[in-house]
Amino acid sequence: MSRRSGVLALAVLTFLVVIFASYARTVRSEVDDASGYLLTLMELRRSALEDYLETIRSEVVLWSHREALRGAIVELEQGWDQLPGDRTETLQGLYIDENPFPEGERHRSLTAGDGSLYSRVHEAVHPRALRFLENHGYYDAFLFDPEGNLIYTAYKERDFATNLDTGTWRDTGLGWAFRAARDAESEDFVVFTDFEPYEPSNGEPASFVASPVRAEDGSLVGVLAFQVPVNRIDEIMQFTGGMGETGETYIVGEDLLMRSDSRFADSSTILRTKVDTETARRGLAGETGVDIVDDYRGVPVLSAYGPLEFEGLRWAVMAEIDEQEVRRRAREPRRLLATAFLGLAAIGAIAALFLTYLMGRAEKPEPWRKEA
Repeated sequence: MSRRSGVLALAVLTFLVVIFASYARTVRSEVDDASGYLLTLMELRRSALEDYLETIRSEVVLWSHREALRGAIVELEQGWDQLPGDRTETLQGLYIDENPFPEGERHRSLTAGDGSLYSRVHEAVHPRALRFLENHGYYDAFLFDPEGNLIYTAYKERDFATNLDTGTWRDTGLGWAFRAARDAESEDFVVFTDFEPYEPSNGEPASFVASPVRAEDGSLVGVLAFQVPVNRIDEIMQFTGGMGETGETYIVGEDLLMRSDSRFADSSTILRTKVDTETARRGLAGETGVDIVDDYRGVPVLSAYGPLEFEGLRWAVMAEIDEQEVRRRAREPRRLLATAFLGLAAIGAIAALFLTYLMGRAEKPEPWRKEA
């Protein structure tokens, strides 16, 4: 092989090595950048969720301490005690079965007009409750007496006027929330239940927050509870600004089911889609990090994860983007152009070294040639 051919082969080989190494570095750099960005997104979503849950906690404590609420519970209890016969049958007949408004709009009925003390108190309490729900975005509000009778709800579903300590809905999140609040020693106690299907709400996912309502002497007046909507949490997690074509954030519960909707689904994935991935399990175990795994769709993703804990509840907060999209970014023209420039620079350096070598050879006398 001639000297020129050798140099050319070396230059081509060097060019290919530099191109490959530069591309590999670009991919690693893109993965590192995406990992840091995903961790930041996960932490931002987690912080927003914590702020929202803390707002819920503060609101239920604030309202449970209000004198007006204590008075409303006492008056509703008095009206309840004066109702004849089976109170559940009576009130569900008046406010559900004979309600002039259809299901989903029963809250529009202020009073049953039966002349009872209960209905007169309901007519006074109900508009204020509706304004609160409208302003704060809760799905429903509940007032219990100390025995577990659900003496007031705003939307009049089939749990209304039943007993959540002994009745049909005892083993639901609302029943558990009532008992936890009733038995709490602190007046500032708050219980928050995880989302699960709630039959009175047509089996839709429901979460509840509750706090005891106490008189000035510390005796239990009743329990205040709110039904937490899924849409507010979903709004926090569904923000996709700056997340590319495949980036998404979502929540996973301890049963490995989603607590927010997937970006890629046409219908709700809450409590329906299982996320049995290593990163989800690590997040639920209290760990924080980033790794490449197959997600719930079976697609390789860069997955950032971390735990969220609130009042005994633990979720994993996930931020993910398809691995293919990350690698595709490394193949963008501007990045490939930069890689090519590196290769050309390497060839130029080799050529310069070779020319320097040749010039040195030309200037040095050959030892076998005698001077004339």
